[in-house]
Amino acid sequence: MSTPFPSLKPSAREITLGTYPTKTYRALSGATVKRSFGNRPHGYQLELEFRNINDSVTEQILEHYTNNSGGFTRFTLPETLFAGMSDTLQSYTRNPTGIQWEYAAPPSLQSVQSDISTVKITLLGELS
Repeated sequence: MSTPFPSLKPSAREITLGTYPTKTYRALSGATVKRSFGNRPHGYQLELEFRNINDSVTEQILEHYTNNSGGFTRFTLPETLFAGMSDTLQSYTRNPTGIQWEYAAPPSLQSVQSDISTVKITLLGELS
């Protein structure tokens, strides 16, 4: 069973919206035709950075990664990850219809000094 991501506020976030499932066919003449295979986007990407956080917060992130079997189990995201964004922007990015999040790779950890780290994670949002 998955656990939701910890309620933390990132220092930075970068969001790439999902794409619609389409296929482009090209004829020998060079003409193209596009075909749609659905009406919901998939393949969202969210990069989060938590700068200069203490070890207890770093442990929450690493524990979440471990408890969700790395990138195997999907989970939901808390509202705090999107604090500071308008409600409209959050509706596009926070929890698009039917999207669940998973780790694209293990968290990246940089030790800044004793008890202070910077953690970067990349999440993928896919249709559930």
